[in-house]
Amino acid sequence: SLIKLEDGTANWDITKKTPETQPQAESQSPMAMSLQRFEIRDAAVAFDNRQAKLQASLSGYDQSLSGDFSRNLVTIQTRADADTVNLTFAGIPYLNRVNLGLTADVQADLDRKSYTLEDTELRLNDLRLGVSGSATAAGDNLGLDLAFNAPSTNFRSILSLVPAVYAHDFQSVKTSGTIAVSGKVKGEYGDSAFPSLALNAKVDNAAFQYPDLPLPARDIAMDLAITNPGGSADSTVVRLQKFHLLIGRNPVDATLTLRTPISDPDVDARIVGKVDLADVRRTMKLEGIDQLAGTVAADATVRTRMSYVDSKQYDKVAASGSVDVGNLNVKGEGLPHPLAIQEASLRLAPQRAELRSFKGSIGSSDLQASGSLENLLGFVLRDDVLRGSATVRSNRFNLDEWRSGEGDLEIIPVPPKIDFALDATVGQLSYDKLKMTNARGRLHVKDQRVTLENFRMNTLGGEIGVTGFYETTNPTKPLFDVGLRMTKVDIPAAFEAFTTVRMLAPVAKYAQGNFSTDVRLNGALGKDMMPLFNALSGRGSLQTSQLVLQDFPALEKVVDVTKLQVLDNPALKALRTAFQIRDGRLHVDPFAVNLGKTTMNVSGSNGLDQSLQYALRLRVPRSELGGAATQAIAGLVSRAGAAGIDLQAAPEIELGVALAGTVTNPSVKVDAGSIVASAKQGAEQAVREAATQRLSAEATRLVQEAEQRAGAIRQEAQTLAESVKGEGYKQADALTARTTNPILRAAAEPAADKLREEADEKAAGIIREAGKRADDIVAEARRKAGGSAGQE
Repeated sequence: SLIKLEDGTANWDITKKTPETQPQAESQSPMAMSLQRFEIRDAAVAFDNRQAKLQASLSGYDQSLSGDFSRNLVTIQTRADADTVNLTFAGIPYLNRVNLGLTADVQADLDRKSYTLEDTELRLNDLRLGVSGSATAAGDNLGLDLAFNAPSTNFRSILSLVPAVYAHDFQSVKTSGTIAVSGKVKGEYGDSAFPSLALNAKVDNAAFQYPDLPLPARDIAMDLAITNPGGSADSTVVRLQKFHLLIGRNPVDATLTLRTPISDPDVDARIVGKVDLADVRRTMKLEGIDQLAGTVAADATVRTRMSYVDSKQYDKVAASGSVDVGNLNVKGEGLPHPLAIQEASLRLAPQRAELRSFKGSIGSSDLQASGSLENLLGFVLRDDVLRGSATVRSNRFNLDEWRSGEGDLEIIPVPPKIDFALDATVGQLSYDKLKMTNARGRLHVKDQRVTLENFRMNTLGGEIGVTGFYETTNPTKPLFDVGLRMTKVDIPAAFEAFTTVRMLAPVAKYAQGNFSTDVRLNGALGKDMMPLFNALSGRGSLQTSQLVLQDFPALEKVVDVTKLQVLDNPALKALRTAFQIRDGRLHVDPFAVNLGKTTMNVSGSNGLDQSLQYALRLRVPRSELGGAATQAIAGLVSRAGAAGIDLQAAPEIELGVALAGTVTNPSVKVDAGSIVASAKQGAEQAVREAATQRLSAEATRLVQEAEQRAGAIRQEAQTLAESVKGEGYKQADALTARTTNPILRAAAEPAADKLREEADEKAAGIIREAGKRADDIVAEARRKAGGSAGQE
């Protein structure tokens, strides 16, 4: 590929510049080379001059040159052929998949670098052009003086440039009408020079018809002129003053004028006409099309400069018209299923083209859409970014109908120069084993990347939310970065539906229940659009409902070795953990599993090769072991050289289990050392707890006895205090009762009150003294009890 950038830099300019002051070595002797023949076989050449907006390509190119190149004056005979030639200038394709042939005798003056064409013919399909003139080196430029014309005036020759016609039985096509093709190129061509040129092509009153098709294309007329006064490629003017075609009863007319195609395309174009596609199929042989019907009607005018569009001076932009499609039906090799468009209506305006309505279907999938496109002219004429947005709705869309015949997807390239936002709502969406409902969200296409924004759907008994992107800047190795939020999704259904689940979580095959996860994945895709798992990385969290593991080989192996029935098809309470994906493995953070009274801690990883590297640590109450498990564990301990450990003395046994091997062929290793250590520790703990219980009971007895004695003391003191108080009050009453004389009675009252006070004080003192004795007894008992409880 030969590429010249906008700044004039060319990728073929790879030689090192020689300083002008560098002395030249003196030639010792002249060197002569005698070259008689030069050949190129089956070459492919692409030329992209971005500065001049010129693209050309050749494939299947053969060329031979012969002559005596040891002479200064030589006749060079050249023959060249190319299977396909493509030529585009300023966004307009002039040659498309054209077969090329060239025969020429060139009179060359090698000293003057001058070449004169003699007996030269250029063939483009069936259009033959006689070429004459010369090309001479002029400094860094090339001086051209060339003329060409078509000696034949038969319409057939120019019709051959239409690929769809030339590709099918062209020799049998009947034609009528005349053409005139001529041109001149004169002046210098180089980095800063461009020759004058004039190309004219006319077609008058032409028609063609395949002998085995019922309708002709007739009244064909064209008047095309391409001119440039010289100096710059930007001075080129393209004028399609007339184009007319009649298919059936429907005419199509078009005109175009294009000026300053490089710096600021100035366009004045119009197309008007209606095409009955059934008539097109009755007129032309269309490769791979089995069915074609419907109508396309267009009446559109555009007159503007691109600078007006760029600067949003829409008052200077004349763009109006419409394109309407009705009842279109297409069936053929390029489509996986028949395409039907009931209606589509596009309206042109200075700022945008609006898709006001679209209703169609492909296969069993229906589609309704509306939206708009901006910068359509810049996209067509200057390869600028096409911007737009659309809203798409579908009741049912089946992605399986877009698969290739082998059943696998192929890499889907994201086109460049597109900035498009799509809001989609799909009632039922099908892909492979996934059946989704209420799918909705936004897709944004930009910079060869499709970004999913808040895309959600209901499937697999739950809801899945997707964010992230898919990118094809490297079309052979697409990249992705996706966030998945899955809520209450059925585990068996997810295992069947997702290859990623089958590869990274093979245990899901044996699980019943649902799960929720929030995970971020990134990596690359292969040719089948499947992740390259060895390069996959990610992290996330996982929550589950209550689970049942049925016939899981790894746990079956553990049961076989330990006889722990609690692990035989266990029902697990809800789990919660986190994980990372790296180096082709899923690494699980440690998490706990409750199995009734048994607990199990799990950590480790599993690989894409289905290998297992997990550590299990179980704490099993001895009462839950059962005879078979007790015997099996005792055997493991004995074989580890630790016989004599009393498992019955330990209230709880701890087992360390290492899982290895693969998912379907696991291996299990039980850490007997952990069993011995836990049994010893459990037995010792049991002894300590028994002693503690005995001491605690003795302490409780001491305190209870002391409290009983204290209570008796308080009760006795209360009885004595009441007796002392009663006796004192009795004496006081007797003192006042001895006389009936009021004066003597009043005189005796103070003495009686004194007796009562003394009785109250004596009673209170008795109660205080008894309370102190009682408290001291209880305190001493508690002190002794505390000392007993602290002993082992």
